[in-house]
Amino acid sequence: MKKMKHFGKWLGIGILVILVAIVALNYWHPGTRTVKTTQPVTTNRRSTVRLVALGDSLTEGVGDQQKKGGYTGRIATKIRQTDHVKVVLHNYGLAGDRSDQIEKRLVASEKMQHQVTKAQAITLTVGGNDLLQTLTKNVTINQQSQLNQQLTQAQKAYAKKLTSLLGTIRRYNPQAPIYLFTIYNPIYVYFANLTQITNAVDNWNTTTQRTVRSQRHLYVVDINRDLSVGQFRSVTQQARLKRAAQKSNDGELSVASFQKQILASDNSTELNHYLSPADHFHPNAKGYRLMTQKLFAKMQTHQQWLRK
Repeated sequence: MKKMKHFGKWLGIGILVILVAIVALNYWHPGTRTVKTTQPVTTNRRSTVRLVALGDSLTEGVGDQQKKGGYTGRIATKIRQTDHVKVVLHNYGLAGDRSDQIEKRLVASEKMQHQVTKAQAITLTVGGNDLLQTLTKNVTINQQSQLNQQLTQAQKAYAKKLTSLLGTIRRYNPQAPIYLFTIYNPIYVYFANLTQITNAVDNWNTTTQRTVRSQRHLYVVDINRDLSVGQFRSVTQQARLKRAAQKSNDGELSVASFQKQILASDNSTELNHYLSPADHFHPNAKGYRLMTQKLFAKMQTHQQWLRK
């Protein structure tokens, strides 16, 4: 029994020595040792982001009854709150501008050129006024083949103008990501039965997509369907819209029917909950919030603007 007690004592001491050795080895092994440091953690995130917004009335923020700057003011606020960086915003949106006019302003303004050069991110709304100019000239054309011919010619001209505009932007800033919005159909809820207008908008956006396909660091922000159909998202709701539109315009779009349904309507109401009742064309605050959400999602997916 005495020998067994001595054996147990030495066995316990031996196990203790082994445990101490294991702990020591784990501590001093370079692969497992944790070294405390007081050095600050480095980051490659910017503390200040410079955002330049180019474009037409959508960039200017026309229709925003809350006066928060449309999507540009809201995206600056969203980035500040989410990414915790300072945002310096320069808004160069101007209502009514076509693609060639946006480029002309940029070429003529050294201030715009300077801010574009310094930008970490660039947003662009373009194309709506180019298409509107074509449709206004051909608003009474009900023969689809003739309208298609006019639109095809206009699309080719627009593709060249858009290419030229993007080339000018890249001359001043070759690297900053460009976030380009699609256009939408502001009269869809009133003329849902007129497929030629819907098709014209869709084809215009297709032309834009093809034109920018080879552009580096350019990302398309698609708002077409959301702003066109508004709250009428389901197939059933859109079918009702088409039936109501057919009764009111007999399948024809003319200056008279356009004014009757939209321009002469009560400026306190608008069928599309995402558009302004003041002009039945531009987004309202809800519409601009939607644009901001779409833009922010795209910017978070392609976030090189935030990196140093």
